[in-house]
Amino acid sequence: MTFGERMKEILEQGAAISKDLASKAGEKAQDWSEKGYQASREFINKAGAKAQDLGERGVLMLEIRQLEGRAQKLISRLGSEAYSMFAEKSASQISADEPAISAILAELAGIRESVEKREADLKGR
Repeated sequence: MTFGERMKEILEQGAAISKDLASKAGEKAQDWSEKGYQASREFINKAGAKAQDLGERGVLMLEIRQLEGRAQKLISRLGSEAYSMFAEKSASQISADEPAISAILAELAGIRESVEKREADLKGR
């Protein structure tokens, strides 16, 4: 599944969940109208908070997928750099201290930290 397809699927899932939530909220609001203004108001506040939470979860999931895509590109670049050093420059070994290699590794480490942070935020919800 391509990144674009994953993004479309995530957005479609979010829209379906939001639609379903809105539909259920409407039905419950009708049932509760007999119980008065206060009960309806509490429900709407809860539904709004839930919808917001779902939206925030969707954003976090989207950000994680984007970061994972960037990491994949960096890993490909790392492989290209290694191939270039071995095949084209006839290096017998590669060190993480090589400027090109260390820059890619540092960027990958930053992405990993960002993904872990977002995953922790997602679990905390």
